[in-house]
Amino acid sequence: MLLAMLGVLTAFATIINNMYLPALPKLVEFFGATITQVQLGLTTGMVGLTIGSLVIGPLSDRLGRRGPLLMSMLVFTLASVGIIYAPDINVFVALRFLQGFAGGGGVVIARSIATDNYREHALLVALAVINVINGIAPIVMPIVGGSIVEAANWQGIFAFMAVVGVVMLMACALMRESLPESVRNSGGVMDVCRQFGKVLCNKEYVCYIVHQGAAQMLLFGNIASSSYIVQEHYGFSPIAYSLTLGVNGLFLAIGAGAAGALKSSLRGVRVSSWGMVVFALVELALVQFDLSFWAYEGVLCLMLAFMGITLTSSSSLAMESERLYAGTASALLGTVGFLAGSVVSPLVGIGSDMLLTTAVIFVLGAALAFAFGRKAMSLTAKKQ
Repeated sequence: MLLAMLGVLTAFATIINNMYLPALPKLVEFFGATITQVQLGLTTGMVGLTIGSLVIGPLSDRLGRRGPLLMSMLVFTLASVGIIYAPDINVFVALRFLQGFAGGGGVVIARSIATDNYREHALLVALAVINVINGIAPIVMPIVGGSIVEAANWQGIFAFMAVVGVVMLMACALMRESLPESVRNSGGVMDVCRQFGKVLCNKEYVCYIVHQGAAQMLLFGNIASSSYIVQEHYGFSPIAYSLTLGVNGLFLAIGAGAAGALKSSLRGVRVSSWGMVVFALVELALVQFDLSFWAYEGVLCLMLAFMGITLTSSSSLAMESERLYAGTASALLGTVGFLAGSVVSPLVGIGSDMLLTTAVIFVLGAALAFAFGRKAMSLTAKKQ
């Protein structure tokens, strides 16, 4: 039950953004706004998620997990209801930031609660379950969102989010506090800043989060370029493209779950680092020979499966190395992923051949992940 709840909380990033993508045209029509103005709601939602994680994570190290989590779910629910009644696009965009901010609290505290409750291999298994749920969410949410738009217009999507918020608020109210007062951090704003400094001085932790951020270059590189590659380069329909995204997400979730079956998180980092490098290089070679879509997609799915192993294994080792400041560590871990996406997404458009550029990004991300993974593992081995 606890792991299911934590899995849903970590999926809030997907719920907040992916779910309402099918409603963008409806929002343009309803508010009489431009598509750029409506898409600003996506941007502010992501910015809110990032800032919320960085603020609420350290706060949970001081106040405990339960209180900040309950407040996050309450604000998320109220923001979702407020969006339904937004009188204009400006209020909509502002409430999207607030919704993202509160959702970021759920994401960051979920990993912290897992770290509080589980250790070593048990933590690896717990994060595997959580990441499987988080991996399935991008497949399911756009479908659910599209169905709701057809039945109840765009307001129905945010009504659904409000219901999710109420359910999670009730579930969190029944949850016991996972961080005892005796181990909480005390102090003011400057102490919070020092928490970030202490965590960032932990070389082992930093190597693991950079390893994970580099691995996510593969994911975000694919997300940013997949529409063009599948529909324009290979000539598939929008429906086929949606199915392709679903299959990619499925392999990512399979990899995340498979990490829990490995004997240790270190083995997961080692295996996934090699797997990502090998299949990224194979993908680059396939692009050179311009082989079929099925060859490209097959190798991509295998590469994403190994990346799924990385997400679980490196998260486990990173959080294990920073138990004292788990909330702060969880906030930085999530932020690195968001940064990877913001850096890589514009890069896929460089050059005249997006397919080739994407393959090069795959290789660069895999190589960086391999280098930082090896460094992180050596630091862990020295500590043991």
